[in-house]
Amino acid sequence: MPKEIISSRQIIASIIAFIVGNSVILGVNSELAQDSWIALIIATILIIPLILIYARIIKLYPGKDFCQIVELLLGKILSKIIIILFIWYAMHLGALVLKFFSEFTKISALFNTPEIIILMTMTIVTVYLSKSGIEVLGRWSIIVCTIICFLLILTIIFSIPNMDFNNFFPIMNHDLKEILKSSFDIFSFPFAEIVLFLSMASSYSQKNNPYKIYLYGCLLGSIFLLSVIIRNVSILGVPLVKSEYFPSYTATRLINIGDFLTRIEGTITINFIFVGLTKTAVCLIAASKGFTFLFNLKDYKIMIIPISLLILMLATIMYNNVIEMFEFIPIYSIYAIPFQIIIPIIVWIVAEIKNKKE
Repeated sequence: MPKEIISSRQIIASIIAFIVGNSVILGVNSELAQDSWIALIIATILIIPLILIYARIIKLYPGKDFCQIVELLLGKILSKIIIILFIWYAMHLGALVLKFFSEFTKISALFNTPEIIILMTMTIVTVYLSKSGIEVLGRWSIIVCTIICFLLILTIIFSIPNMDFNNFFPIMNHDLKEILKSSFDIFSFPFAEIVLFLSMASSYSQKNNPYKIYLYGCLLGSIFLLSVIIRNVSILGVPLVKSEYFPSYTATRLINIGDFLTRIEGTITINFIFVGLTKTAVCLIAASKGFTFLFNLKDYKIMIIPISLLILMLATIMYNNVIEMFEFIPIYSIYAIPFQIIIPIIVWIVAEIKNKKE
């Protein structure tokens, strides 16, 4: 099949949409409320060394994706184990995004709609986007980033009458241990999840600088999340931010400009649909590329439909309700350590040693 090439601007847009992901409705670690912006800044600083490692792996082996690099460095047996783990992580994360989408849709709008209908609808659109290819995903991401940035600015402007920046005081109302824990949670969810973009590294143009791509993507994504924090906390206040499952949706519901501009919370739903599709598509492509490599197939698109059905099945059985789903979020930061940190660092160290010997 012809090699797919994605530009640096498209990769950056995909990373931004991926990072924004679920945070567009969940907010950013609402437990800290007025101190969540501090945790976000610390998490942004913490992620920089890790994304430099991701970029270094790509730089050492240009034109190869993660599976090819792992086999080249670790041999066939060990590489297959790591690739299987990587596939599981991509599928599990994709199922999590689908589950978030279905729960949010049921709570906010479609109360009586069976969950499987919502999940299937999201899956069908994601399959279409994924089968269209990485190049189409890149162009789609640019459109998505433009839309979500416009809608964010729009909601902030219309929210100004409802904002009270006294909600951010007292600063450092939480102890250092709580802030660092929340910082690590944000580091893991959503920043370090961009490890899945290593699976698409073979489609990066040779002219692209992976260091700039990952840094720009993460920093711009962090600015977007900071804007979400400022909007939510200034509008809702500390108690309401902590008690709401979907603070962004609640914050925009309060926007009411006269009698002609109401129910603007629909913009949050639009945002989540767009970024949710992008994030799920990246997970689906990453898992499909892993299976394609394991079974020595020529085109990853062959595996997209079977993998999407597995992700759909996983999403239907993983949690019984929204409470169980939110209880898993603090556990996720520990669960994801091997996939986000340990495996990439091992690959990077072996790559540096082998590259130095050669």
